[in-house]
Amino acid sequence: MAKVTQVRLTSINTPRHNSITCGHILVELLTDDDALTGIGEMSDLQHLPRYHLDVPDLEATLNEILVGLDALQITEMERRLEANFPQAGYIYDKSRAIKCGVDIAFWDLAAKQLGVRVCDLLGGAVRESVPIAYPIFRQQHEEDVERNLAMVGRRLEEGFTFFRVYVGRRLDLDERFLRTARERFGDRITIKSLDFSNLLDAKAACAFAERVADVGYDLIESPAPHHDIRGLVQARDRLAVPISEHVYSFRWALDLVAADAVDVFNVSVIAIGGITPARRIFAIADAAGKACLVGTTQELSIGTAAAAHVAMAMSAVTVPSDPVGPLLYTRDVVTDPVRYTGGLLSVPQGPGLGMTLDPQRVSASAGPLTWAATSAAAVVDRQVAAP
Repeated sequence: MAKVTQVRLTSINTPRHNSITCGHILVELLTDDDALTGIGEMSDLQHLPRYHLDVPDLEATLNEILVGLDALQITEMERRLEANFPQAGYIYDKSRAIKCGVDIAFWDLAAKQLGVRVCDLLGGAVRESVPIAYPIFRQQHEEDVERNLAMVGRRLEEGFTFFRVYVGRRLDLDERFLRTARERFGDRITIKSLDFSNLLDAKAACAFAERVADVGYDLIESPAPHHDIRGLVQARDRLAVPISEHVYSFRWALDLVAADAVDVFNVSVIAIGGITPARRIFAIADAAGKACLVGTTQELSIGTAAAAHVAMAMSAVTVPSDPVGPLLYTRDVVTDPVRYTGGLLSVPQGPGLGMTLDPQRVSASAGPLTWAATSAAAVVDRQVAAP
C-alpha cells in the first residue's frame, strides 16, 4: 500500500471572465510509489474575511501530520485534520478549504490505488450526469441587466436551461432582470433559485420573492442572515416554494433538521471541508427526508470533478446543482478540464478523480495569494476588481 511521503502545495491565481481574480491552492500527495500521486484543490479562497493562508507554514504543518499515512487511511486523515483545523461553523472559514483540498487528494489517491473512480469508492454511481444551474450574478448597475440577459442567451444556446439568480443588492434591477428574462426567453429557461446569499432579513427577502412570484422560480436560497434559523422557518412557513440553505457544519445540519427550517440542503464539498464530511451531511439529509443539491464556491476542474463524483454517488441529490467554475475562469490547471454537455455535468473518465495536472498551465497561474485591488464588495458580489 502506497504511503504519503510528502505534501506539496502550490498557490495559484486564476481570473474570472470580466470579474475578480481568485486564489487557489493545489494539493499534491506524493507517495513511495512514483506512479501514485493524489491531487486536490483548496478552491476559490477569495472570500471574506480578507486574509490568506501562510502557504509555506501550512505545507510544513500538513507534512507533519500526514506523512506516513497510507492511501486508504481516510478516516485517520480526517481525524487528524479535524483535530488541527476544527469546524468553525462559517461557510467561508479558511479551515474548511484546507481540509477540503487534502481530503479530495486522499480520495483521489485511494481510488487510484484501487484502480477505480472516486464515485465507485463512494458506493457507485446512481446516475450518469447531473443538471447544472448556471449562475447569474447580482445586478449592481443599470448596464448589468442587459449584460446578464446576454449571458443567459449565450448559455441557453450551449444547452443550459437552469439558472441560479443572485439577488439582494438592487432589488429594482433584480426585478427588471427577472421580468425581462421571462419575457425574452419564455419557458425555455427555468429559474432554479433566487439566491439571497444571507444579505436580507427574512421579511425583506420574502416580500421580494412574493413580488416576483409570477415570474416563476423553483426555490429560494438563503433568505435570512447567517445562522438565523428563526428567519428560515418564517420564510419556509410564508413562501409556497421550497427553501434551501448551505450546510457548513454538522451542528448546523442538525439544527436545520430539528427546526424543520428548510426543504433542501445545499451541500458543497468545500463548504463542509471535503468529501468525507460531506457524506455525513448526505446521511443526515437522507434520514430527515431532505432533498439535496451539490453546491459550489466555483472551483477549478479538480474541485469540480470532486463535486461531480459526489453528485453521481449520492441518491439524495435530486435538485439541479451549481458547480460551473471551469466555465467562469479564463484558465485551468489540468490537461483535460471538466466539460459540460447540454447543461449536464458528468464524471471525468479514468481512475481517481480523472484529473491530471498540466505543469505548463500550473506554472502560468502560480504565484503568491493576494488581496491586492480586490474590495470587500467585489468579493461578496463577484464583481470586477477595484482599480
